[in-house]
Amino acid sequence: MKTPAGHVEILAFCEDSIPGLVAQIRSARRDLSAISDLSETGAKTRSQFDAKADYRMLVAAAAPEAVPELLDYALKQLESLQPESFQPLPGLFFGKYKPEGKLAFVFPGQGSQYPLMGMGLAETFPESDPVIKAAEQTFDRNPPLLSRIYPEYNTSGKAKNTEIKALQETDVAQPAIGTVSLIMLKILQRHGIFADAACGHSFGELTALCAGERIRETDFMKLAVARGKFMAEAGGTSTDRGGMLAVRASMETIEALIEKHSADVVLANKNSPKQAVISGPTEEIERMREICKKNRILSARLPVSAAFHSRLILDAAAPFKELVSATRFFPGSIPVYSNTTAAPYPKDKEAAQALLGDHLIQPVNFIDGIVGMYEAGVRTFIEVGPKAVLTGLVKKILSDLPHDAYSLDGTNGKQPALLDLAFALCRTAALGYRVNLEKWPADADPTVHC
Repeated sequence: MKTPAGHVEILAFCEDSIPGLVAQIRSARRDLSAISDLSETGAKTRSQFDAKADYRMLVAAAAPEAVPELLDYALKQLESLQPESFQPLPGLFFGKYKPEGKLAFVFPGQGSQYPLMGMGLAETFPESDPVIKAAEQTFDRNPPLLSRIYPEYNTSGKAKNTEIKALQETDVAQPAIGTVSLIMLKILQRHGIFADAACGHSFGELTALCAGERIRETDFMKLAVARGKFMAEAGGTSTDRGGMLAVRASMETIEALIEKHSADVVLANKNSPKQAVISGPTEEIERMREICKKNRILSARLPVSAAFHSRLILDAAAPFKELVSATRFFPGSIPVYSNTTAAPYPKDKEAAQALLGDHLIQPVNFIDGIVGMYEAGVRTFIEVGPKAVLTGLVKKILSDLPHDAYSLDGTNGKQPALLDLAFALCRTAALGYRVNLEKWPADADPTVHC
């Protein structure tokens, strides 16, 4: 079987009975023995797929020889076990009946960036072209934004330390994450996947507002570039711009330590029940790090340029608020949950502008936002952007409650971005959400460098 370099194949099967599903898979398995091109079978199954069917089985693989093995395994499982006992393998996705609830997109913030993130997606999907053009025009610096995301790399395929550090700079990291996240959003829309709600973590709230059609894409890019610039310059005239410390403990424990030691810090990010970030002057952050160490609490300094979401970046908050006040807001298509209130953004334009305008100095209450979405009926959370940081946080927040959480970049770049994407699309379809698999590229070659 021949496939193009970098190609990822998706096969999709659906039926209203297990015997019918088995028959479909057996037919495709026979076709693979009779034809030389796997893409012919893949395209045929994708064109016939309907997520509304009671039973769904999908396969995604980059190696052609893996497909028959996955199909054989699926047949063995379906014929010998009850559907409830199905044990999937990587690249094999099984689902039944209707989705359990609504679907939400969650968008990552600063810290999720890494060189070569999403590499191959931009070359494969034409929907990325206007996103990249707008990002380059708005960033308008040399070297360009795209060359910072996709730097020249050595034969090992790994970025240099200098390139990693360059992408960590706030004024680069934020628009870079926004660009990759928006490209991924466009790819989801290409495949007919739309959310019932959205939220983001810190910077990701801007992307969520764009996804929810509260702001235009051109304004999103302007705000993303400006936000990064303002925050990078925060406290520039001060001898101390502050810092941030991630702490692995309950909110109650962290708040008690802050109060007991009269620390001049704020609980900036409530990320999960046992993980938060505090923000404040450098001296106080170092003092809290020592206090955590003495109390046998894990903590780590974050590689950020200032004490975000605290009073120390007031000089960044003011121009950002002014820019937001001049940005046009729209009614939107879905609820977008705020980090500040943990509730949907208000429909009123002025109220929405005021809420976003103060975002830089307000704490990030990610926990209650996810809980609020769950209480509103969301059961599936797709992380749209680099890495899978928020996926892990959602799982910790919801714990044993029935839900699904996964990322379009599920392996953090350890496997090709196109394969990660295929896994996410197949998982979404297996859960029973509408996915237009006919839009999957049959002859993609993501090996071409940006």
